[in-house]
Amino acid sequence: MLSPRATRTVRWLHLWTGVIVGIQIILWVASGLVMVVRPLEEVRGDDVRRDKPALIMPAGLPALTGVEKLELGQLLGKPVWKVTDGQGKRLLDAVTGQPIAITTAQAEAIARAGTTLTGPVTVTAITPANPASDWRDTAGYRVEFADDIRVYINSQGEIGAVRTPWWRFYDLFWGLHIMDWQDRENTHGPVIIAATLVALGVVLSGALLTIKHFWRRR
Repeated sequence: MLSPRATRTVRWLHLWTGVIVGIQIILWVASGLVMVVRPLEEVRGDDVRRDKPALIMPAGLPALTGVEKLELGQLLGKPVWKVTDGQGKRLLDAVTGQPIAITTAQAEAIARAGTTLTGPVTVTAITPANPASDWRDTAGYRVEFADDIRVYINSQGEIGAVRTPWWRFYDLFWGLHIMDWQDRENTHGPVIIAATLVALGVVLSGALLTIKHFWRRR
């Protein structure tokens, strides 16, 4: 079993590694608790979304070149083509082939039609100069309802995201959990890997001391 000198060394390592990583261990446990308190569907706002109505097939395909992706969709009940090419993402009228730019009024109508949310709203354009703090896209609209639920409409007339107050709270703790406090996306950064290794050292040294304690009592 461990010698007295080795025991002192393990105890010293256990104490100081625990001091170093102890706060983060508390944050891991607390953030993990936050992330399991509510169903993920409720956090994402899936429970306020409506099912999409059936698509109406257009007569034919538009004449396009250099297309990377072409999808049939709908905009407020009308068929549209969602085009991705060298110009980015665009929206075309499936009947006339004319480009469509989403307006503020359409963004509000899409948010209301695609969710069960009601009441007054505030519509804000999202641009590179005016980005959203809780949505990654840099083009579209934020439709904010009175109960602080935000529905984001992207440039192709889709609901890109629903952000509830609980989602923003969840997102904060997710950043604390993965130790990516700014972007909250990198789950395998060097900081969390180092902290996890130190935490593992705390657990293993504590296990050794526990085993030695009970071994001596035999």
